[in-house]
This record gives sequence, C-alpha cells and structure tokens, in this order.
Amino acid sequence: MSDSLTTLITKVQNILGDSSGTYFTTAIITAAVRQALTEFNKRVPQFLAVTITGVNDQYEYELSDEDANAIKILDVLRQGDNADELDISITYDDYIEDERVFFRLRQPETTSETLIVRYTADHTINGLDSQIESTILARHDQIIVDGAAAWSIWTRAVARVETINLSQDQSDNYRELATRLYSTFQAGLDRAARRSAAVGEPDTRAWNDQYHTWGQ
Repeated sequence: MSDSLTTLITKVQNILGDSSGTYFTTAIITAAVRQALTEFNKRVPQFLAVTITGVNDQYEYELSDEDANAIKILDVLRQGDNADELDISITYDDYIEDERVFFRLRQPETTSETLIVRYTADHTINGLDSQIESTILARHDQIIVDGAAAWSIWTRAVARVETINLSQDQSDNYRELATRLYSTFQAGLDRAARRSAAVGEPDTRAWNDQYHTWGQ
C-alpha cells in the first residue's frame, strides 16, 4: 500500500536523523514532498483509460469530468465488439480550457458507440493538498522519500544561513548530503520511468529488398 503524507513525513524525518521533527518540521517536509511529487509526475505519470458513451451529433467531450487529475490525452478509440480486440483509433483534437482537458471528434459518434480514452494523470498522495488517495506504487515510495529529503535539506540550509550565518563546514555538509539524496532520487526516477521494450522485433524488410523478386 502506498504511503500517506503522514508516513512520508515520518520516513523523511527518520532518514535525516530528526525523528522528533525539531529541525525538519512537518511544514518543511510537506513542501518538500510536494516538490518531489511534482518532479515525479513529470517523469512517471499514471497511464490510464476510461470509457465514455457516445452522444448523437456531439463533437466535444470533457475528459476532466471523468478524471479531474487528467493531464494529456494519448488516444481516443471506438470500442470494438470482440473483447476489445477491434478497437479503432478515431481522429480527434485535444485542448485545455480553464485548466480542464477536452477532446473534439472530427466526426461525431452515436449512443450505440463507446469511446475509450487513453490518457495520463498526475499521481496524488493521501493527505497532500486535500487528496484522499495515494496512487504511487508502493515500490516507488522510497523515490519520493529521497527527493523530499533532498529538498528538505536545501530548504533548511537556506533558512539557517539567512538567520544565523551558518558556518561554511555546516553548509558544505548540508549540500553534500542533499546532493547525494537528490542523485538517488534522480536514479529512482530513471528506473521508474523506464518502459519495457516490445517483446517482438519489427519487420525491417523493405518492398525492394533482396527477396523482392525471389522466385520470379
């Protein structure tokens, strides 16, 4: 099960050796988790699909009505009648208006047709910005912890330098630890964003290759 904001805060405080939250407060880490999540969503969004019943003579549909977290439409298909094996991509234009995602069909469908919309959406964390669900895979929670820890250190370092003129050695220690954690965070993003290669190999033969006239 994915971590909630409360659990993430505890993990970040523990990894920074401040389980009491004396130095790395809930406010600092919450802001850092939000920053780490923003970077995560840029690299590893959710890939989702939803079905929408067609409407006679209707060209425009609003995807945000189906999912308020929708970001980008990847494809719109007409659902087939053979266990989804005959789904056909249809022509559409997508656009964003008032921070909501829409698509407009080039030709309208009917109420007897079902549209499949494939799209990406941002992940959410339970307890962060009034969200009630954590959608990040449990195995990726540590990525958020690493990123949030790095951003927490940078935030703390800036605040300390401005208030008490933190010594150079302490600044360097903060910077070194933050850099290490951020590198781990980026490596985790790289792994999470890596998509599996296709099982089959594409046919690279051309119409005019050496076999074109074979047998003639």
